[in-house]
Amino acid sequence: MKIPKKISPDRIKDAIVQIRYQSAIPFEVALGWFYKCIDDTYNYSSRPPGLIKNQIHTLIQEDITQGIQIALGHQYLFYNENIKVELQPNTITFNCFDQYIGWELYFGEIKRFLGQILKAEVIERFDRIGVRYISHYPAIDLRNCVKYSFTFGMPQVVTDTFAFNTSFEYDSKRVILNLNNNISLIDHQSNTINSMSIIDVDVIDEKLTIEKNSSQEFFDKIDEVHNKEKEVFFNILKEDFLQTLNPVY
Repeated sequence: MKIPKKISPDRIKDAIVQIRYQSAIPFEVALGWFYKCIDDTYNYSSRPPGLIKNQIHTLIQEDITQGIQIALGHQYLFYNENIKVELQPNTITFNCFDQYIGWELYFGEIKRFLGQILKAEVIERFDRIGVRYISHYPAIDLRNCVKYSFTFGMPQVVTDTFAFNTSFEYDSKRVILNLNNNISLIDHQSNTINSMSIIDVDVIDEKLTIEKNSSQEFFDKIDEVHNKEKEVFFNILKEDFLQTLNPVY
């Protein structure tokens, strides 16, 4: 299948890139060295979770299939107008700050931030990459959008609400796919409950051993995992629904 370069609207609510690294020094010490290397175009915040603008509400607790995680503990957050970066022990998590900015700009921000902290010479190697995109579709029935049929042993019953989760291997990557159809989602800003369908694709490469002096190899791997995430997403969409998203090839 030919994969679009972009779609409009993209409906992306969260675009999370998470990497894991190994360090020879404690995280509290590493954090200080990272701070010294990060330039002043980033703001810094250290505060309890839940107080950062647009905190990801769908990832507050550990995913049951061990996908990308957002820690519940204290946050060490760097951010600018485009991205936010959360630092936790042996883990760096990126997300777009306000809205999705497109992969070219987003990936450029990721490489810029990683290039800065690598100057601290704290990271010894990288061993995991995860790319997770969560797309929200208000008032849309996924049965009309994705190549998935929900049936069970009562054919006379038609269900309009379901949650489907699966995990599988794809090109040596682990994929966690979640489909939620017509679920009730609380909008904490307006204090309303809305009907929402969600497509959630998480692709993980956990078979890595990339040394700190091989940054270009690591960047290429991030891009590869992102491409696999796109392949999974577009391959599960029905062609007629894809055309409503104005794909650009």
